[in-house]
Amino acid sequence: MANSGRIITLLTDFGLQDHFVASMKGILLGLNPNLTLVDISHLVPPQDIRTGAFILSQAYAYFPSGTIHLIVVDPGVGTERRVLAATAGGHYFVAPDNGILSYVQKAEEDFQAYEVTADHYYRKPVSKTFHGRDIFAPIAARISRDIPVRQLGNELAEPVLMKIPVPARVKEGLIQAAIMAVDRYGNLVTNLTRGHLPEFDPARTLPFKILAGKKEITICHESYGEAKQGEVFIIEGSTGYIEISMRGASAAATLGLKTGNPIGIVLP
Repeated sequence: MANSGRIITLLTDFGLQDHFVASMKGILLGLNPNLTLVDISHLVPPQDIRTGAFILSQAYAYFPSGTIHLIVVDPGVGTERRVLAATAGGHYFVAPDNGILSYVQKAEEDFQAYEVTADHYYRKPVSKTFHGRDIFAPIAARISRDIPVRQLGNELAEPVLMKIPVPARVKEGLIQAAIMAVDRYGNLVTNLTRGHLPEFDPARTLPFKILAGKKEITICHESYGEAKQGEVFIIEGSTGYIEISMRGASAAATLGLKTGNPIGIVLP
C-alpha cells in the first residue's frame, strides 16, 4: 500500500448530532487504517449545494497534493444522479454529480471527471438513503489505496455544472451582483472583488452605494473591529471577495438575505 498515509477530507451537510459522519469514517478507516481524516465542515445547510460548493472552493487548495476530498451534499441520493470521481490541480474528489464541484471545475484547467460504475467496490447492500457510507466512502478509500480513478468508470465529458453568478452591468450606473455564501457570523459573502468596485478605498466613504435588501451601504472598513456597534459595512474578506458585515450582529438576519439573493451596486 504505497500511499497508506493519505489525507481524506470530509465535507457534508450531515451535522454533528447523528451517526452519519462517524459511520463514514468507520468505513474509511476499515479499508485504510493509516488514513488522516480532516473535517472541512459538516454544517453545510441541509441540501444546500451552492454553499457546499463555495466552502469546498475555499478549502481544498490549502491541502497537500494527493489529498482526496470526499463531499456528500446529496439531495438526489437514491435517484439516478451519477457518482463522480474527479482529479484536478493535484487533488482527488469524490462527490455526487450535482454541481458541487463547479467552482473546482472552473478554477482548474486539468479537471477530469469519471462516472463511478465499479459497484464491486461498494459496501453491500447499498442503502437507498446513505450513499455516503455505502458508495462515496468506499470509493474514496479505494483511491487512497492507489486504485486509479480510470478504473472506477468511464470519463465523463459533461458533469453537472452549476451556474455561478458573476457581476454584470444591467444598465448605466447599475451592477447586479449576488450573495455567494453566508458564514457562521452572518457575514454575506458576495461575488464582488475589489476590481469590480471603482475607487474602492476602506479609508473613506465610498463613492458608490451597495443595495442589499432595503439597506444602502456606503461604509467600508479594513477590519471588523473598526466598525461601530450595529453598523452595516463592507469589507474585503480573507477569500478575496467583498463581504457585507454587521458589527455585533448577523448581517444576513438583519438584512433578510441568504445565499443566491441579488444585490445592486449604484455607481456615481
